[in-house]
Amino acid sequence: MTRPRVVVVGDVAVDVLVEPCSPAVAGADVPARIRMRAGGAGANTAAWLAHLGADVTLVARVGDDPAGRGAVDDLRAAGVRVAAAVDPDLPTCTVVVLLVDGDRTMLSDRGAAGRLSPADLPAVDAADHLHLSGYVLLDPATRAAGRAALDRARAAGLTTSVDPQAAPALGPGFLDDVRGVDLLLPNAAELAALGGLDGVRAATGAVAATDGPGPARWTDRNGTWTAEPPPADVVDPTGAGDAFDAGVLVAWLGGADPAAALAAGCAAGAAAVGRLGARPR
Repeated sequence: MTRPRVVVVGDVAVDVLVEPCSPAVAGADVPARIRMRAGGAGANTAAWLAHLGADVTLVARVGDDPAGRGAVDDLRAAGVRVAAAVDPDLPTCTVVVLLVDGDRTMLSDRGAAGRLSPADLPAVDAADHLHLSGYVLLDPATRAAGRAALDRARAAGLTTSVDPQAAPALGPGFLDDVRGVDLLLPNAAELAALGGLDGVRAATGAVAATDGPGPARWTDRNGTWTAEPPPADVVDPTGAGDAFDAGVLVAWLGGADPAAALAAGCAAGAAAVGRLGARPR
C-alpha cells in the first residue's frame, strides 16, 4: 500500500505536565510531580501519523530558542518532515497541563505559534491530504493562515480534515471556516458546541466523532458506523484526540472503510492515554 502523503498545519509546543501531590491551596506551596514533554496538537498528530506509517510534513512556527530547536529535532527524529518558520521575537508555544484524577486542565501560551501566517505555508501539490489543527482557525491572529491552507489544499486537489480542538472557543463562524472540508474530527463536546451532528454534516463531507470511553461514530451521506475503543488504563489523556486523528487518517487514506478507520483511530487513542505525554515515543 502506498504511504499517504499528509501535510499537517498546527502548533509545535512544549508541554509542562503538573501532577499535584495534594489539592492546590491558594497561597500555599503544594508539592507536585512536574515533567516536560513534547506537545502541540499539530505536532502530536504529525508524530502519530509518522509512527503509523504516513509520509508527513508539519507546517508550524516556533521561537528562536532551545525549546523550538529541540522540538524540531525531536520531530525529525520521529520521522516527521518539518517546515517550521522561526519567529525572531516570540518564544515557542508552551502549555502547562494540570493532571488531576485522570483529567486535565491546560494553560496555554501560543507564543510564536500565534504568528503563523499564509507566508509560512509551503506548496502542497506533492501531498494527498491536508490536516489542520483547529487552534489555527480559533485564534484570530492565525485564522488567515488556516483558511489559506484549506484553500490551497482544495485548489491542489487534496482531501482535507480539521480537528476543532477546543469546545469553549467554538462558535457558528467556525462552521463557515470549515465548510467543504472532507472530514471533521470533533469530540462530543466540540460537536455539541457546533450545534450537533445535523448542522455539522451539512457543512462537511463526513464527521468522525469521539466520545471519551464511549463508541466513536462516523457519519456521512452513506450512513453511520461506530467503533468501541479498546480497554485502556488512563495514565495521561493529553494527545488522545491527536492520536485518534492520525489513526483514522492513515486508515482512511489507505482505503479503509469508515468502521475500520474508526477502529484504527480508537486503537491509537487508547495507546496514547496509556502513557505519559502526547507522543507515541
